[in-house]
Amino acid sequence: MQFTYTAKTVAGEMQTGLIAAPDVEAVRRALREQSLFPLDVRRKAANTVWNTLFRQRERAGLSKRELLSVTTQLAIMTRSGVDLATAFESLSQQCRNRNLQSLLKQVHRDVTGGKSISDAMQAQAGVFGDAYVASVAAGEAAGKLPEVLSRLGQFQRSELRARATIRTLLAYPALLAGVSSLVVIGLVTFVLPRFVEIFGQFDIALPLLTQVVVAASDLMRNYLWIWLPLFVAALAGLVVSRHVERGRWWWDSAMLNTIVIRDITRSFYIGRTFRLLGLMIESGVPLLEGIRLTRNAVRNALYRKLFDELEDAIMNGRGLAGALIHAGFVPPVAAEMVLTAERTGTLGMVTELMGEHYEEEGESKLRELATMLEPLIIVVMGAVVATIVMAVMLPMFDIATIAKK
Repeated sequence: MQFTYTAKTVAGEMQTGLIAAPDVEAVRRALREQSLFPLDVRRKAANTVWNTLFRQRERAGLSKRELLSVTTQLAIMTRSGVDLATAFESLSQQCRNRNLQSLLKQVHRDVTGGKSISDAMQAQAGVFGDAYVASVAAGEAAGKLPEVLSRLGQFQRSELRARATIRTLLAYPALLAGVSSLVVIGLVTFVLPRFVEIFGQFDIALPLLTQVVVAASDLMRNYLWIWLPLFVAALAGLVVSRHVERGRWWWDSAMLNTIVIRDITRSFYIGRTFRLLGLMIESGVPLLEGIRLTRNAVRNALYRKLFDELEDAIMNGRGLAGALIHAGFVPPVAAEMVLTAERTGTLGMVTELMGEHYEEEGESKLRELATMLEPLIIVVMGAVVATIVMAVMLPMFDIATIAKK
């Protein structure tokens, strides 16, 4: 198998590469034999569109809401003095989801078998997530597990609330645009041609507006066999481009830099990443490990590159603020606050508070955008429908005039 690795040399320089080995431990041994200190080792996935689009998820059917329920109940039980082995056993007995029940039973068996809770959950990292497991491990080592679980529950709850807010606010504008588009297509392709047949029975010159609308209608109807495949191909191309490296970079860049939505997406991204990083630091996860885990948790390619730069800054003894300032899509105020937090030793608390602030700011800006979209869609679609109606009515006036004569 092929593995990618990031390692540090004796001189302190970062080195990345590709190596073949049977497993991760073999890779680490091989790197140590070369006087390299392995920092990150991962199996190299096949970089094909097919695998990217259709690879199976590791969550085994576990939703974010179910994970939040487990986290909340664990936090309550541990605060009440219930040991973790008993807590996992109780949760597995109450659970109705078979996949989740099997997972909780496995964790319970591992814990009762002598493993630490972090080791037992590490075996299920594909479900819980690396950041979740690392936070639990740090909380367990520091004796602050109930507090860490409560923080994780709050983070998951805020993430679910943000997703629900996005869906709720964008549902009506999307539905309005879709229905309006269908109405316009129906008028152009079915209603207008009937009136064209009527106009053809009279020896009158059609107004310019009517001619333009009729030509557009004919173009749409007569060449549907071209437009439909082109539309499907364009849609497929957009989907595929989101799952290849260059296309993903373009999409992610557009999300952060498009004028209409950039303030919203930047707020949501900086909010989620800062809050996750702050949560892990406050839980006792080392800063460097927290940066790596946050990078793995975020999907945006530009943010992943940013966290690579943050990791390099930490490895070379520099602060985080410099990389944040030069990123271009991080609010300058956030970078300045990180600089102050580094000097005062309050990085975890400050980043977590900033994360909460920017998440709320993103929701507020999204509400404003949704409020403006609804009347804008109504006005635009109303103008289109009015144009079609005028294209039909103008010749009708001419026909009425001829009839009076």
